[in-house]
Amino acid sequence: MTYRYFLGVALVAVLALVAPASVDAQEPQPAAGPAGDTELVFEREVFSYPSFTRRNPFRPLLGAAGGVRFEQLSLIGIMYSSDPASSVAVLSTGGVQVAEDGTMSPVDGDAYYLKVGDNIGNTTVVEIRRDAVVVDVEVFDSVEREIMNFVSRRQGGSS
Repeated sequence: MTYRYFLGVALVAVLALVAPASVDAQEPQPAAGPAGDTELVFEREVFSYPSFTRRNPFRPLLGAAGGVRFEQLSLIGIMYSSDPASSVAVLSTGGVQVAEDGTMSPVDGDAYYLKVGDNIGNTTVVEIRRDAVVVDVEVFDSVEREIMNFVSRRQGGSS
């Protein structure tokens, strides 16, 4: 009987210790009051994209302006001036017709009169020389420099 008595006392003691802990766990804790001097700081996230290392994914694949491609253009005339800002290159999307007096005019296409710095499609005019036009052609993520040579009828060009 003493064994059962000690076992009963031990069980009551364990329950007495565990019961207040479980009651405390069931009671809600008082909410913490508002913080004293809390300052909110808003920082704007700034994005920068290095355009020189890889293609900008936010630009369309057709290039900045779309439209006419370099492969569709042909050089049909140059109005050269000693002042580079006054020189004009005449590019066309069609063929060229040569009149008897040697003048050329575009056939079945549009003619574009461009100065240095002007863009058309994926092509930018960089330099206008007496017999050639230097252009930058944007192809996807790279820029290639191309030279469009002008062969006049006097220099052995076909009519």
